[in-house]
Amino acid sequence: MNHNCLGSILGNDRGVALLITLSIIAILLTVSLELNRRVRIGILAAETGKTDYQLMEIATSGLNVAMALLVKDAEQNQIDTVQEEWSDPEALDKIIASLGFDAGNMTVKITDEMGKIQVNALINEYPGHEVNPDQRQIWENLLSFFISSDKSEDQRDPQEIINCLIDWLDDKDGETITGISGAESPYYNALKIPYKCANRQFFDLNELLFVKGISDTLLVTADNFDTLFADVENQENQNKELQLKDIFTVFGAEKNTSGAEKKYRFSGKINMNTAPVQVIAALLPFGKQDLAESISDYRRMKPDGDSGFTNDLSIKDWYAGIAGLTKKETAALAKRITYSSDLFSMESHARLNGRSLVLTRVVKRQQDKTGKWFCKTLRQQIE
Repeated sequence: MNHNCLGSILGNDRGVALLITLSIIAILLTVSLELNRRVRIGILAAETGKTDYQLMEIATSGLNVAMALLVKDAEQNQIDTVQEEWSDPEALDKIIASLGFDAGNMTVKITDEMGKIQVNALINEYPGHEVNPDQRQIWENLLSFFISSDKSEDQRDPQEIINCLIDWLDDKDGETITGISGAESPYYNALKIPYKCANRQFFDLNELLFVKGISDTLLVTADNFDTLFADVENQENQNKELQLKDIFTVFGAEKNTSGAEKKYRFSGKINMNTAPVQVIAALLPFGKQDLAESISDYRRMKPDGDSGFTNDLSIKDWYAGIAGLTKKETAALAKRITYSSDLFSMESHARLNGRSLVLTRVVKRQQDKTGKWFCKTLRQQIE
């Protein structure tokens, strides 16, 4: 064999072997880098998953604390007020801190749902179509705070909005109840994205946004509102747009039997001891809305240099003198209010490793067959 040919073959073999070796190294390097990337992603995912799990546990603990406070409160008295521990942010922070949670890692807020306007109470009974005149008056008062009477500035009509709400709630899909100023299925079916009029109660406040005339800016502060509540106690609400959940609730259904047909209703009663100032104003007779702030302040008044509260909110009609109500006005208002609650919403904010979670829950406080108090969860969601 020719020595030159043999050398050429051997040389080619060495070149091929080198190429194969380099290819294998490149493949191994690529595999190694991809494996390293996946391991790092897995570690980050595991850490994130661990953090999320811890956040859920922290937030759940906050809700458990809130429910324990509400049970404790029910065992101690029969009224619910802004003076109580569950309603005091500072008291709640101290309780959370006593459990060993670092400052800021968890905050809890409890709100009385009975201190809000029950949107479903506009109809007396479900299924049905009879309008509750007292609830309609409350809506008229409330909307007057946020909708200007000057049509050159605000084209919205409070009566039209209320009629559209009634049409959404009642079980008739026609104009016999509210006339042409309402809105039934033909109006909603003609929209760009069509849908039907529900003709039933609201199950979630977000459903309000489907009703003609209602938007997430419904409660934007207007000039007449600023004038009426210029020195409102809750400054943080004065400096932000109120949300629907601050004023309204969909909860409060009460089962009852009317004849052979099972029906249910919403009492519409509002807890005067916990209602926000805007709701108090909507409850008061026309011309006395500006005294809502004085009523709100009265509830939280404290003696100088002393703990506790000055005024007793368990006294019947305690608000009447502050608002200058006549006996007739007091009697009329007494039908719309209560002093105790059984429905509460709670928020638990958990923070850890730069991440956060908000867990919300609506509960009904009630007694079991032995008389022991407990909180039944009606709704829970993660935000």
